[in-house]
Amino acid sequence: MSLPVEVVEGVKTGKVILFVGSRFAMEAADEANLAYPEAKDLAKELGWKKPKVAIGAKAKHVIPSVEEGCAAYEAANGRQALIAKLKELTNPACKPSVALKTAAERFPLVFTTCADELLEAAARENGIPLDVLDRGDKIPDPDPARRTLVRLRGRFSQPESLLLTPADFQSHQLGPDARKQLRTLIRNNVVFFVGYRVDEEEFERLFTELSDAYGGELPRCHLACSQGPIDDFLWQKWVWRGLLLFLSDPGEAMNELGARL
Repeated sequence: MSLPVEVVEGVKTGKVILFVGSRFAMEAADEANLAYPEAKDLAKELGWKKPKVAIGAKAKHVIPSVEEGCAAYEAANGRQALIAKLKELTNPACKPSVALKTAAERFPLVFTTCADELLEAAARENGIPLDVLDRGDKIPDPDPARRTLVRLRGRFSQPESLLLTPADFQSHQLGPDARKQLRTLIRNNVVFFVGYRVDEEEFERLFTELSDAYGGELPRCHLACSQGPIDDFLWQKWVWRGLLLFLSDPGEAMNELGARL
């Protein structure tokens, strides 16, 4: 695994925007010997059901949807029960990993799609002042002297801020000002995704939302993809959308970054 030169040089000048996915928390849980479900297992645990296929119709490959699973669990048990269940399954009671500490230390501006607060804990442990913003807040330009975390989907400590179901995202779409800020940030910085899989809903939702904010396909972006070999269909799909992929878990990517710097 070798980090793209564009990312390394961008980090040196404070011109990289980091997007952090749930694989950071999964890796931290693994290091502490704690369970953290794969997205497909989480969706099924919450109540996602594979769509029925009409008699005679050809079955299609369907990726289990965590968002639809959340909607099903909420309909059956209520919102508070849903949040409690997600917190039980995806909020590991562990120390921040080295990868999380590196993310907090090296990147002036970080966006996260996670609901856990391991990044905040990593900053505290390293004595790093961290400004935490919520979805829709005014986003500052990256400042090498400061650290800012933008929470795109809320956090467990503020349950009312969580975006979990398709209806949540539909009713909390980014406004014109937030979209304009994202467009400017993407145009003027290197975009680096870490802790995602390209075959999971979490990344598809994020990439689509950023593309909509940008007003078209994003410029070249880099993804440290946390999965095994990617089949040709997925590889070509994302390359055509402007994404430059390489296979790497968060720990591997952050360790390589530390070595290169």
